[in-house]
Amino acid sequence: MRTSRREFLQTSALASLAAAHSTNASSDSRTNGISTDEHLNASEIARKHMIVRDTPSSSFFEGMLLGNGDVGACVVVRPDALGIHIGKNDCWDIRVSEDIASHVLPFRELLQLWQRASEEAKRMGKPDMLYVETRVDFFREYSEKVGSSYDGKKWPRPWPCGTIWINWDPTWVEPGQHTLDLATGLFTLTLRCTNFEDESSRVQLSVFVDWETGLVSASTDQALPLRSIVYSPEVDGFHTGPFESDKRKDTSELLASPETSAGIFPDFAEFSSFQYFPALGPTSDRPSPPFSDKDRNFSLHGRIAGRWSVEAADPVSDVHLKPGARQLLRIDALVATPRDSLLKRLPHQQATTRGGQDGVSIPHNHVYSAEDLDTKTFARRGVGELAKSTLRDIRHNSELKWKDFWSHSAVEFTDPELERIWYENQYFLACCLQPNKVAPGLFANWSAGDIGTSWHGDYHADYNCEQVYWGVFSSNHVEQHLPFVELCENLLPIATKFAAEHFELPGACFPVSSYPAPSQIVAYPVPPWAYQFAMTPWMVQSLWWHYLYTQDKQYLHRAYPLLRAAARFIAAYVTRNDDKKYHFSPTVSSENWGFTVDQHLNQDSILDLALTTFLLNAVVEASVVLAVDERERVRWKDIWENLAPYPSASGPYGEVWIDIKNAPVGHIYNVPVTLAPVFPGEQVGIGLNIQHWDIAKRTARTISLEGGNDLVYQPLIRARLGMLDLEWFKQEVRYCRLPNGVANDRVRQSGGRYAQSLDFDYMMRMGFWCENFALPAVLNECMMQSYAGCIRVFPNTHNLGPARFENLRAVGAFLISSTYDGAQVTHLSLHSEKGKTAKLVSPWGGGGLRVIRGSDHGQVQVTLKGDVASFDTQANEIYLITPA
Repeated sequence: MRTSRREFLQTSALASLAAAHSTNASSDSRTNGISTDEHLNASEIARKHMIVRDTPSSSFFEGMLLGNGDVGACVVVRPDALGIHIGKNDCWDIRVSEDIASHVLPFRELLQLWQRASEEAKRMGKPDMLYVETRVDFFREYSEKVGSSYDGKKWPRPWPCGTIWINWDPTWVEPGQHTLDLATGLFTLTLRCTNFEDESSRVQLSVFVDWETGLVSASTDQALPLRSIVYSPEVDGFHTGPFESDKRKDTSELLASPETSAGIFPDFAEFSSFQYFPALGPTSDRPSPPFSDKDRNFSLHGRIAGRWSVEAADPVSDVHLKPGARQLLRIDALVATPRDSLLKRLPHQQATTRGGQDGVSIPHNHVYSAEDLDTKTFARRGVGELAKSTLRDIRHNSELKWKDFWSHSAVEFTDPELERIWYENQYFLACCLQPNKVAPGLFANWSAGDIGTSWHGDYHADYNCEQVYWGVFSSNHVEQHLPFVELCENLLPIATKFAAEHFELPGACFPVSSYPAPSQIVAYPVPPWAYQFAMTPWMVQSLWWHYLYTQDKQYLHRAYPLLRAAARFIAAYVTRNDDKKYHFSPTVSSENWGFTVDQHLNQDSILDLALTTFLLNAVVEASVVLAVDERERVRWKDIWENLAPYPSASGPYGEVWIDIKNAPVGHIYNVPVTLAPVFPGEQVGIGLNIQHWDIAKRTARTISLEGGNDLVYQPLIRARLGMLDLEWFKQEVRYCRLPNGVANDRVRQSGGRYAQSLDFDYMMRMGFWCENFALPAVLNECMMQSYAGCIRVFPNTHNLGPARFENLRAVGAFLISSTYDGAQVTHLSLHSEKGKTAKLVSPWGGGGLRVIRGSDHGQVQVTLKGDVASFDTQANEIYLITPA
C-alpha cells in the first residue's frame, strides 16, 4: 500500500527525526514563511492565485482561459455581454493540396541545384551570399513551387467552434469583478442589476468546462434580465467592420458555410452548428475536389433552460434566441468530432490493448465510420444526457478531477510571483493537454477568427511543439505527454517515406512542420527548413524522457520503434571524414543562415551534434533494456563516441560555442542554439562534463538573443548551469505577460533578423503561445535536477528565497520532496516507485547521508563515491534523508 509523505512523517520515530533536522534552521514549524510539517495542498495554493479583473475585458487577449485538455474556452466580458469563444484541439480545417509532392527533387538533385546556385552567386560577385535558395532566381522558383501548398494557403488551420454571446442591456446590467479560480477552472462574473426605481441586485454568472466531457456550461444563481443569447459560428471568408454586417465572397478557396439551426421546446431551447471539413484542398487543376473517405466534421449542440423564442439573425448563420421572461440561466454546449465518437467505444477494447495504460493512438488518416461521422446525433445525445444532471453535480465531479490533478505535485514559495508563475502555467497546461486527445498546435485550443492560425497553428519541431512538454515529467504529470507520443506515431509514416523516397536512406526524417490532417506528405519540403536534421532527434527526445522518468518498460516497447527509426536515419546520414569523426555535411542551422555558397555555413550544426549525442545514447540504452538490435547498437555507439566536436570560436571574452562551423561570434539568435550541449542536448551541466563548464558559462553570459522565442528556453539553460537569477527571470515573464496570465512571445532586441522599426509585439496577438506554459520547468530545475543521473535538490537558488516542493518527479521513477529555508535544505525525502538505485548529491556539502526507510524505520546502507551517495530502494517505499 502506498504511504503518503504526511503518513510517513506522522510515524513517531521518523517525525522526530524530521523535526530535529528541521529545527537546525528554525525553532518552529515554519521556515521563513515556508511550512515544514504540513502536507502541501496544491489545490488550496492554486486558489490563492485566482486571476481577478475589475473592469470589462472585451479583447480575446484579455479573456479568461478555461479548458479540459481538449475543449478550450476564452471568456471575454464586454459592458453589454459575456462571450465564450470555443475551440477544440481536433477541430481543424484539414484541407491539403498535395500536388507539390511531384515537384520535390530527390536530395541528390537538390544538392546539384544548390551547387549551381553557389556558382551563380559567385558569378554575381556575392561569394558570401546567405539564403541562396531565395536569392538566386532558379533556386527561389523551386523553393516557391514546393512551398506553395503551405505558404500560399491559409489551410490547414485550427478551426474555431464559434462563440456564445450572453447579451444584456448595459443601461440596467453592469458587469463587475470577474475571477478565474485556478483550483477548479471556474470563471465567475458579478453583475449589478438595477431597474427604473433604482432597486438593485447582484447576480453571479459562472462558466466552466467540465473536465470529463468537455461540456461548456454557463449559469446564474439568480434570474437575470437578458436581451438575447446569440451563437455565432465561424464562417470562412466572413469579416465584419465597424459598420458592416456581411462581407463574404463564395469561392472554391472557402469552406462550405456551417449549417445552423434552433429549436424551441416547452422548457428549453436548442441551437446547433455543423461544419464539414473536406480533406482535399482545391488546386488549379482541381478547383472543386471530390469527397474523400478522410473527410471530417464537427458539431456543436447547445441547450438553454427556460422559455425562449427564435429571432431573425444577420448574418443568417447566427442563431438568435430571445428570453420569454427574466429567468435563471443555464446553457449547456458540447462540441463533438468523429474522434470523440470513436473514443467512446474504445474503452470496451482497451482492456486488451496498450490504450488501456499508455493512451490510444488514432492515425491522422484514419477512416471514420458513418456512425462516427454523425457528430450531430452524438452531440445532441450528449447534451441531452448531461442536461439530466444538476449543474451542481457536474461541477462537483469536475472539481474532483481538478483536485486529483493538483494532487500530483505541489510547490510553495515565499515569493508570490514565482509561485503564481508555477500554478498559472500548470493550470494552462491542464486546459490544453489530456490523454487520448489530440496534441495542441502552436496556439493550443483557443481561437477566434484568424487568431491562432499564424503558421497554420501547426506543429513546429524546431522547439515549439517539444517545449510544451519540457516540464510535464518533473511536475509529475507524465500523462500529459501522451498526446505527443501519439503525434510522433502519426508522423512516423510521413517521416519514413521522406527518408526513403527523398534521401534514399533508412529510418525516419521528421519534418519541421506538420499538422493533424490526413495528408501523408511532408508539409513543408522547402530549403532550408526541410534540411534541419536536428528536428529528427528533437522530435523523439521526450519519448526517452518518458521512460527515464517512469521506468515503464511496457511504454518503452511502444516508444522504441520511433527512437530506432530516428537513429537509423541519422546514422545513415552522417559521414566519417579523414579525421575519423562523424560529421553533418551538409546541414542547416535553424533560422540563421539558410543555404550558403559552397556550404560555407552548412557544416556540423551544434544542435545536430548535441541532439544526436542524446539520441544515440538513448537508443543504445533502450536497445540494451529491451535486448534488441545488438548489431546496430555497435554502430550507434561508435557514432556518438566519435561525433565531430562542438564548433567554437574566440570571442571578446574568450572561447565560446557557435551555432555552426565558420559562424561569426556575436550573432543575435532567436533561440539559445549555441548552448545546445547544455540543453536540449543534456551533455553539459552541474557536475556533468565539467571540461566544458567554462565555455558553457561563458557562452551563456555573452549570447545575444532577440527575444520572442526564448522565454522558457534561455532561463532553463541558465538553471541547468546554476546561474539563473530569478529576479531577472520574473522580469522577463512580466515583460511577456498578458492580463489573463499567459506569457506570450515578445521581441527583446533589434539588430539580428529584426529591424529597428519592428513592432516588438507582433507575435503577442497571434494567439496564446502554449509553448510558454512550460515555464514551471524552469522553476522545477531550480529546485531539483536529475537528468545527469543523480538527484540534486535546490541547485539554483539565486534570488529564490525559501521554497518547498512535494512529489517532483526525478529520473529513475522517484518522487522527491524537499524544503529550503533560504540558506540550506531542511528536509529531503524520496518515494521510490520502481525500486531503482537512488543517487543523490548531498545538499549539505561533504560527508555522507543517513537514509531511513519509512515502512520499518530501518537505516539503509549508503555508498559514497565522490560527492554522490547511492542506495538501493524498494518499490513503493518512502525514505527520509538527513546528513550523516
